[in-house]
Amino acid sequence: MPDIEYVKDYREKELRQYVLAYLLIAIASVGFQTIAEFQTLAVSSETSIMVSIFKMIMTDIFLGAICVLVLILNEVWPDRAKAMIVYWKMPSDTIFSRIACGKIDATGYDLDEAKNLYAHLCSAPADKQTSEWGRLLRKYKDAGSGNVMGAQRMQLMTRDICLSTVTLLILNVFAVVVLAIVNNGICNSLNMLGLPIVYLLAMLIVTKLAARNRAHRLVNLVIKNSVQDNQDNQVCDK
Repeated sequence: MPDIEYVKDYREKELRQYVLAYLLIAIASVGFQTIAEFQTLAVSSETSIMVSIFKMIMTDIFLGAICVLVLILNEVWPDRAKAMIVYWKMPSDTIFSRIACGKIDATGYDLDEAKNLYAHLCSAPADKQTSEWGRLLRKYKDAGSGNVMGAQRMQLMTRDICLSTVTLLILNVFAVVVLAIVNNGICNSLNMLGLPIVYLLAMLIVTKLAARNRAHRLVNLVIKNSVQDNQDNQVCDK
């Protein structure tokens, strides 16, 4: 049965692997640019080659430090700030209002039953809706519900990967500026980090969509379990 450690172990697995994938792409990009510089040198002296290799190594170390900083920042960000950056508004803020309007994926349970069960919350403010949904989430986590804990793990993982992508993008822009100052020109810096930045922009779209979908799935799954439990209790009462 999944436990709280299972929910959080993505930090040691998928999140680190994602940051490592970025680092490998960045190192390869820097290496390609260094090789291109060798090929454009009119005279490839031993000194110029050593200088280029030294610059490549220092740049790779700098990018490695950025990756470590991203992992540290992921632990520092409070959950409220993470939710605002990734989702802006959590799906749980309007879950009961959407149930009342039928704007929810009701696969696996009776939507009319859910409307009747949560009719008193359909016009509640966002904080009250989130609070009530959070109470249901804690109920199923305490009960060791495997599907809920698995869904929460995926929601937290995609949220943190998306946030790490945002952080990496910001730090890559900072790195371009720093390298431009060091190299007395921005063209070489853009050539080095252009590919990683394009990769991060693409992943930002992918992880943003994934985080949103996983959050909606978790919210809907908790409601589904609640409705099914209510139906089971009614059957038992009869």
